[in-house]
Amino acid sequence: MVNWTQRFVTGLIGGPIVLYTIQNQLALCVLINVVLYLLHAEFQKLISNVLKHNCSDSDRWYVETMASSWFIRIPTHYFITMAIMQSNPLSVHLHMIISIFFLLLVRLMNYLKISDFLKQNEKTISDKFPSQMVEKKIQMLTFFQMSADIVQFLLFVYPLNFVLIVFQYKQAQALNLIWLISAWQTDNGALFMGSMFGKTLFCPKISPNKTWEGVSGGIFLSVFSSLILSQMNFLSFITLDDLHTKHFLLISLIVSLASIFGDLIESFIKRVADVKDSGSLFPGHGGILDRLDSLCFSAPFVYLYIQLFMHDVLELA
Repeated sequence: MVNWTQRFVTGLIGGPIVLYTIQNQLALCVLINVVLYLLHAEFQKLISNVLKHNCSDSDRWYVETMASSWFIRIPTHYFITMAIMQSNPLSVHLHMIISIFFLLLVRLMNYLKISDFLKQNEKTISDKFPSQMVEKKIQMLTFFQMSADIVQFLLFVYPLNFVLIVFQYKQAQALNLIWLISAWQTDNGALFMGSMFGKTLFCPKISPNKTWEGVSGGIFLSVFSSLILSQMNFLSFITLDDLHTKHFLLISLIVSLASIFGDLIESFIKRVADVKDSGSLFPGHGGILDRLDSLCFSAPFVYLYIQLFMHDVLELA
């Protein structure tokens, strides 16, 4: 049963924080770094669950060692910090490549450390398992972890840089506000309509609780909320006057469609890890991943729309 009180209270607390941070690029960068730190912990826990469910008891010590490597967070924070310092999107893409190389390097260093440990304790280990077999398993686990790190970076870290790049325009606060409200209202509308009227399953093999009624409700509430936002010219700290209502509606539609797909991807990851929620940080909301999937998947599409259809009407800051 959905706890609407918890969702309302959490949203009431988080709303003012988000409204403040979208006015300041540096504050938004700090908030994103904090969120990504927590996101990495949740994602790593999911990946560790996947590995533990598909490996023997003798391999679990290495899985736990990989999960405890806090150095892996450094490339993520480096990338987001560079995104706020670089106004040229091409420079940001260069830092993306550097960050991915750094991710792989950290995993290789971790693998070499474990490999040295195996060599030093070869006699003890070989009494139970052939050392060559153990080494091969560790190589496979490391490769899987590398792949998971890249997936995490491309799906949940890289898209957020577009939120920072938008600050090159004077209307950045309004654009980010449309993006945030559309994504969150898609989640809220889907949850409300799905829990109240949901009967027709949407994609039961991946997410057995999602329904077409919920999907439709999410899209409707997203577009409707964006329409209301377009008329709220009394928000003095956000420039809305220069943006036509059609941009509000089209961006919200794009965000809601991307959010639905992002939610499916995140649901698939949780299903493989055999967990219901990615975490328990937000009462009634699930974990960081549960709240960020729609935002991360929709951010690149919002930026693409801005570049294709709004570039002429926006002013550089």
